[in-house]
Amino acid sequence: MMIEHFNGKAKSNRIVLPAGEFHYLSWGAERDELPACVLLHGITSSSQSWVRVGPVLAERYRVFALDMRGHGDSIKPAPGAYSLRETAADAEAFIQILELQSPLLIGHSWGGATALVLASGNGAAQPGIEFSQIILEDPAHNFGHGDPEQRAARFTADIGVPADVLRASLIANNPGWTEEDIEGKLDAASKVSKEAVVSVFADTEKEGDLLPLLSRLTAPTLVVRADRELGSTLNDNAWAFVQAQLTAPSMAVEIEGASHNIHRTSFTEFMRTVDAFLNANA
Repeated sequence: MMIEHFNGKAKSNRIVLPAGEFHYLSWGAERDELPACVLLHGITSSSQSWVRVGPVLAERYRVFALDMRGHGDSIKPAPGAYSLRETAADAEAFIQILELQSPLLIGHSWGGATALVLASGNGAAQPGIEFSQIILEDPAHNFGHGDPEQRAARFTADIGVPADVLRASLIANNPGWTEEDIEGKLDAASKVSKEAVVSVFADTEKEGDLLPLLSRLTAPTLVVRADRELGSTLNDNAWAFVQAQLTAPSMAVEIEGASHNIHRTSFTEFMRTVDAFLNANA
């Protein structure tokens, strides 16, 4: 059941994890009577990716959005320190230090890959964290092989572009994004380096395809796919595999008309899908 609408603004916070100092945004963190939710953003984005999602989820959760390593206002490690095991360890330490019990975990794209590795315990030395539910939004499940600079080129193209030029491009190419979405992406683009993005591709290559990890998830899981015609990370073969892996109460939902940044381009439908899943698994 939804509680009274949450009107609080995002709070900016800093936290020291084993890898260094990280930044995160929170909505309603002081309301200890509510369960927790952790948000992990995509590559070249930041916690500001969730500026519309956070306040809505804060109607029923304490919400925490982490700036992942190399992004936003978090630590900027040298290339070679961007494996999914390392980003999953960051998120795990974040949850443990904040003492978040059985949180809802939501990850988009690279954050979805990190969430999948974290929740499955893949490569971990000891049993991982229990989650109440898991939501993977168009997760990056295979970072490919070959020259990492070439594979990262689509994501590094905006880095270093003057803000006014990039703003105009984002507005033209991203119908459905609000001014908050645009400004958050501009801020994120100004704080990430090409070297960090290339290192994500280089350091995750050995991980291979992550979709088989779905079978290890014990919490109800929702996988949300962008429109196959608009650049989803999940092609038809991958989507068929996802659907075969998920049994009730887990589910797989494609949102027609949504590009890869589903929660930005198709915010209302994304939140409706998330809400239905959470209500079904309350």
